[in-house]
Amino acid sequence: MASLQAFATRIRNLSERVEENIDETVIKTAIAIDQVVVTETPVITGRARGGWQVGIDKPILEDNERLDPSGADTISANEAKIRTRQPGQDIYISNNVVYIGKLNEGSSSQAPAGYIEAAVLTGVAAIKGAKVVK
Repeated sequence: MASLQAFATRIRNLSERVEENIDETVIKTAIAIDQVVVTETPVITGRARGGWQVGIDKPILEDNERLDPSGADTISANEAKIRTRQPGQDIYISNNVVYIGKLNEGSSSQAPAGYIEAAVLTGVAAIKGAKVVK
């Protein structure tokens, strides 16, 4: 009987570690995507880079009107917000600057059309190989 109890304890511990590792991977993925999408956003005034925002469990639908030419403050603020995520909560990365769609369609020579989608793929690739069982 003792071996069955030990086995059950090991499985329970493994299950808890898997859940923790999945949550950690979700956070790391969101941080990676945010970093890439912010830095890949074309910049003249910093309006579009500063417009990236993170919502937890719901998207942010208003424009924050932040200017951030380097993107550093935006990345820092968004990472802090991402890290507040609790297990099971969705993370939304959005930009409500009125011309963000035009930028993503290729209106700037600084970034190709579809740069947002490419940034998401790059961010996901950055955590490829993450393990949920460690």
